[in-house]
Amino acid sequence: MTSKPTPTYAQAAAPPANAKKGRQAKGPASASSVVLASGEVFTKSPPPLPQAVRRFFASRTTFEPHPAVLKIAAHFPDIAASVLSEANCSLTLSFTCTVNNKGSVSLVSTDLHTPASAYTPYFIPLTSRLNKAFPIGNSPWDIFKPALNETQLLIHSVPLAFLPSDDDQIFPSLHESIRSARGVSILSARYLNPDTESREQKSATSVVVTVAPPDAYAILPSINLFSRNRRVKQMISSSKNSQCKKCWKFDHIPTCCPSSLPVCRFSSLAHTKAEHRCPNPSCPKGGNLRPVLASCLSSVACCPNCQEEHSARSRDCPSRPKTTPDIPRVQS
Repeated sequence: MTSKPTPTYAQAAAPPANAKKGRQAKGPASASSVVLASGEVFTKSPPPLPQAVRRFFASRTTFEPHPAVLKIAAHFPDIAASVLSEANCSLTLSFTCTVNNKGSVSLVSTDLHTPASAYTPYFIPLTSRLNKAFPIGNSPWDIFKPALNETQLLIHSVPLAFLPSDDDQIFPSLHESIRSARGVSILSARYLNPDTESREQKSATSVVVTVAPPDAYAILPSINLFSRNRRVKQMISSSKNSQCKKCWKFDHIPTCCPSSLPVCRFSSLAHTKAEHRCPNPSCPKGGNLRPVLASCLSSVACCPNCQEEHSARSRDCPSRPKTTPDIPRVQS
């Protein structure tokens, strides 16, 4: 008895010879569909990490511009790669580098799947080489650290009777409750008001919890804790250096602005910069058609802070706070 010959791949993938006429025959099966039919499972590659997760930076001990900004941005990625190579680092050695107007140097890994935290063991030698390569006297760079990649949420009206009096115990107390309510693991927790004595005079308080940015949406705008719905808001920090883009005053941000109307940064009038127009119909700089600072004698600049003839964003404004390290303050 003659055995039936084993079909080739092309024969097995071809449509059957007795396929019915009038019905569009399927084309030859692809290699991938044949492999999938065999039961093998392929997993997707992990999603790319956002730039904030891949960034780490070093700040100067005093916040001020560095004179060699372009030189640092151009050459420090190669210097960093050399440091990591000498340390037998197996991570990617490719980075982009930026230097901001306060002199902070940032490195971002070009590998979309390598977080900044992976380079933590190399932060000290990287900082040492940075300070040697670009010496700047009495204002060197502090040790590199990962960029902030977390969100702080403010939970209001939490009964003190259900919270521990010891500040160190508030994290385990809230961690389990929040994970049960929303399936989210918080990274830290603390009282908004650190003064224990003043808290004891109230029946409820606000607590600050830290979560990964994607987890914030699972908790906002409210969460059920201790059998009651508690209002949740994202905590926003400001400082004396913060400038509001609504009224252009300092010391607060737009979400906390006391002004009910916008203020023009060019003229101090009650309209936005986009609405600013020169009243002169034949303005030589076209200020009657688009927002132009001090376009002609009919449109004199007026700073909302000092009333001098410049924009509210002028670096020479006498009302601008002196450049000092930002000390964050809660605004919710």
